[in-house]
Amino acid sequence: MKIKTLTALLASFLAGLSHARAGLSEEDFRNPPAQARPAVLWTWLNGHVEDKQITRELEEMKAKGIRGAIIWDLGALTDPQKIIPHGPAFLGPESLGHIHHAMDEAERLGLELGMVAASSWNSGGPWITPDDASKKLLWSEVKVDGPREFSGVLPLPEKVGSVFQEMAVIAVPEAGETMVLDAKPDADGRLAWSVPAGSWKIMRFIMSNTDEELNCPSPNSSGPVIDHLSAKATQAHLDHILDRLLDGRKDFGPLTHLMLDSYEVRPAVDWTPDFLESFQTAKGYDARPWLPVLAGVTVASPELSKRFKHDYTKMVSDLMIKDHYAKSREILNARGLKLLAEAGHGGYARVDPLKALGAADIPMGEFWNNRKNWVTKEAASAAHIYGKTLVNSESLTGWQNWQEGPAAYKRLTDIAFCAGLNQITFHTFAHNPPSAGLPGYAYHAGEHFNVNSTWWDQSAPMLADMSRSSHLLQQGKFVADVAAYYGDDAPNLVPARRISPTIESQWEDDKCAHCGRDLPVDLSTLGNGYDHDYVNEEVLLGRMEFRGGKLMLPDGMGYRILVLPNREAISPEVLEKIGALVKAGATVVGRKPERSNSLRGYPECDDRVRALAAEIWGDCDGEKVRSHAYGKGRVFWNVPLDEILEGMGVAPDFTVEGMENGDRHIDYIHRATEEEDIYFVSNSSVERLRVNCSFRAVPGRVPSLWHPEDGSITPCHLYEESDGRVHLSLDLPPASSVFVVFGAGEGKDHLVEIGRRTYGSDLSGPAVEILSMDGGSLRVRAWLPGDYTFRTAKGRAGKHQQGEGASVREITGNWELLFPGNRGAPASVTMGELTDWTEHPDPGVRYFSGTATYRKAFDLTAGIPKTLYLDLGTVREVATVKVNGKDAGILWKQPYSADIAPFLKAGSNSLEVSVTNLWNNRIVGDLQSDADADITRTNLRNKFSAKSPLIPSGLIGPVTLRTPVDVDVKLE
Repeated sequence: MKIKTLTALLASFLAGLSHARAGLSEEDFRNPPAQARPAVLWTWLNGHVEDKQITRELEEMKAKGIRGAIIWDLGALTDPQKIIPHGPAFLGPESLGHIHHAMDEAERLGLELGMVAASSWNSGGPWITPDDASKKLLWSEVKVDGPREFSGVLPLPEKVGSVFQEMAVIAVPEAGETMVLDAKPDADGRLAWSVPAGSWKIMRFIMSNTDEELNCPSPNSSGPVIDHLSAKATQAHLDHILDRLLDGRKDFGPLTHLMLDSYEVRPAVDWTPDFLESFQTAKGYDARPWLPVLAGVTVASPELSKRFKHDYTKMVSDLMIKDHYAKSREILNARGLKLLAEAGHGGYARVDPLKALGAADIPMGEFWNNRKNWVTKEAASAAHIYGKTLVNSESLTGWQNWQEGPAAYKRLTDIAFCAGLNQITFHTFAHNPPSAGLPGYAYHAGEHFNVNSTWWDQSAPMLADMSRSSHLLQQGKFVADVAAYYGDDAPNLVPARRISPTIESQWEDDKCAHCGRDLPVDLSTLGNGYDHDYVNEEVLLGRMEFRGGKLMLPDGMGYRILVLPNREAISPEVLEKIGALVKAGATVVGRKPERSNSLRGYPECDDRVRALAAEIWGDCDGEKVRSHAYGKGRVFWNVPLDEILEGMGVAPDFTVEGMENGDRHIDYIHRATEEEDIYFVSNSSVERLRVNCSFRAVPGRVPSLWHPEDGSITPCHLYEESDGRVHLSLDLPPASSVFVVFGAGEGKDHLVEIGRRTYGSDLSGPAVEILSMDGGSLRVRAWLPGDYTFRTAKGRAGKHQQGEGASVREITGNWELLFPGNRGAPASVTMGELTDWTEHPDPGVRYFSGTATYRKAFDLTAGIPKTLYLDLGTVREVATVKVNGKDAGILWKQPYSADIAPFLKAGSNSLEVSVTNLWNNRIVGDLQSDADADITRTNLRNKFSAKSPLIPSGLIGPVTLRTPVDVDVKLE
């Protein structure tokens, strides 16, 4: 390693120590580092790209505050009119030239690049040989009666692949144990066997290639899916990709990682050449006599067959994690790259998802718009229990097709933030050469966020908001009171805490909202005020210990209780570890186990479980006796979780009035550094909510409010401390969020009450805002007329009789509305009152998509106030405001409001409001038009119809000028 590199690493390390000592950086919050900024899945549809447009798109990403892109070569699943050209084969000479151009340009711009490790996904390509292609186990059967000598051809199984190999021949009797036949079929499949008395089924088990190809590769890039249970196949696959990427280059430059997407290989009885040997080593018994279980045959007994199936699926999981996910990370790390993996329970997962996600450098989940596919909590739990900082997610996937704006995006990402997300990857940003038209090429699933979005030029504030939230949520450690052990089954799942609020779950409360399967652990009695992580066998056995009153992990995560699944069977090794934790002082909640869940060590394993359970649970039966002390700790059975925590003196971490009734529009997540507690509080409703919140207090820490929307940080002057908690009120606009940060403070006096008696009009905003509090005086901004009273924690009081100082004035009269050319709209129209464009009689206005500008003049006759807010009322979707030709900002969510006082002059003032809507309306208008030339062009045209609903658009108002009054109030 070069000296320069070592010096840089040392400087970075020392800077990190300095940052840790100094607490949270306000500057980093205002201007977040690259790691916190969103990236995009950069779809190169059909592999068709142009270098000039690659440069433009990367420059636009840089300008808007995106950290980089993940190149994703894949086919266009939806393109009925075949408008997207076919590009070159993935990683062929021409494709590689485009990738290298992207690498050069990203490096020039200081952007990060990644790449999906296949054309489409699941790993594979034309370079994969039959030996390294995916495998499955198949079987055929022949019925015979004995005793007699049998000589006959055993048929090949149906759907046998192009390459196959004999695995075993098993004789299955009507009753009794199966028999592994030493005799093997000859090359023609003929078997000679002396059949014992009775009726028998001869089963021939074959390992066969699946012949499965990549899901949707670009047209010239198809190839076999690899054997994901084979380290050799993983090595061959990634070596090919990495060697090609380095062809003609000295290093990977800005390329920092490869991505493995969700596992969507078709369901099969997964197999690999050395499966039987690996199984024998891991489980301690021969799998061959039990293979008929995989064909649906009961062997020995239903219970023992179930145990073998458990052992088999767990073996598949372990091999896939070891030889694909962990092996991929090993290969990439050796080359200086990282693995980003969506290895959870989406698609057709075969794995223990926490273990699989933990094997990646960066675990990745997903969340969809208006769909049930939400698995971000899973990736977050994996990151927390395996000591990883970043929780990435395939973000905003869906089929909304240009029907959502930035406020809707924020609403969903804030929900995902509360589940643990802290690094966004947009799904998707389609590459669009100019010839694609507008809105252009788009992948069939995704929110189509790219340079052709109508509001792309106004997207920077939304991206900055997301970046600031991500940055603070990357600080410190997640705070949770509960670790939920979800067993050692594979596949397994971590259920979503919440899903998209735009749909109602089709599942019951005891089912996973994502996939509809039974919940692995019952957390229904936990309540909304406590948070949790899921933990798996590997972490429980190898990383968890009890110390300092908590169940601790090596990286600093700690939990107060461990909750078990409600099952009679458990791994003896896990139960032994649970006993050791309880003996050391831990609190464990769950039923008393009765047997092992495996054939490993059977039947002695059952005796071991019963003996351990009797020792740990004692006479606790979950009915008459619901708890039992064991060593320094205690077990509970059939006791509500919140009741147990409260009995331990662990109060809810966060509560809000009304949340106890199940309303989750107000959600939260809590992280903590050594010096601060960081609460992210979100309002995902479409209404403004004023809520009274209560936080579990840390003595000596004082709250402040960190606003991700604009990067401002304001003291929290109004709060109350009682019963070890801090109580404060938050005024949260629709689809908004705020960080309540508790840090070191001077313990000054603060307000505990504000009273108001109004005698003027009411507004949707707050009545009074505390600007500062210093000693015996307050600086107050009052938005509504009225009498205000103030009381502090030390009993001091103040009063202000404001009179009519604050005011609100509606801007009425005609507005001139100007449209750009070549979009089907008239050059301009006059609007006597503000209305939705979709209600306008002119079809050019009704179906317009893009940016149109409202113009109007208004007078200031009473002088220029120090503060004057322009409130646009309802806007669909984004507005850019200019006052007297000066830029007053981009307004992208409610409240659509900005202080325009700095731009005003006495007398007449000009106001311009440029409003941008969505592509939906123009596409629908084109489908209704008889014109020869459509304004829009896209491969997703068939997703719309002439009867598709229009989306409200434009400046709908009312537009008002709000003048608050700033006053000083003396505290007595």
